Amino acid sequence: MVRFLFRTAITAVGVLLVAYLGLITVQGVGPGGSFTWGAFGVACVFAIVLGLVNAIIKPIITVLTLPISILTLGLFTVVINLAMFYLAVSAFSPTIRPGDSWLMTGVAAIIVAVFSGLAGSITKNGR
Repeated sequence: MVRFLFRTAITAVGVLLVAYLGLITVQGVGPGGSFTWGAFGVACVFAIVLGLVNAIIKPIITVLTLPISILTLGLFTVVINLAMFYLAVSAFSPTIRPGDSWLMTGVAAIIVAVFSGLAGSITKNGR
């Protein structure tokens, strides 16, 4: 349970980082804004929803798009990651909004994925 909370908190920090960079909007948090615990709570809930989307929907989509992934030598998985991030963001449409373009949302997805991967490597079993 502690590992789950730690992973969620690190992913939420990544979400808040992309919000402060101006790539997405979390309850009005943006460049030059101040930190609030409410925004951190929303980011934590978003991290949980993103984890659920990645655990439930992403494997199905990955299997269905396997031929395209093979043809593109695995680069299509970046598009799948962007779609999963955008799907999770769309679930929070009033409180979390994507950036102005797909490129900004893509960069936000990559940054959050790095934070999530970092959290996963820190909280691996056996450490």
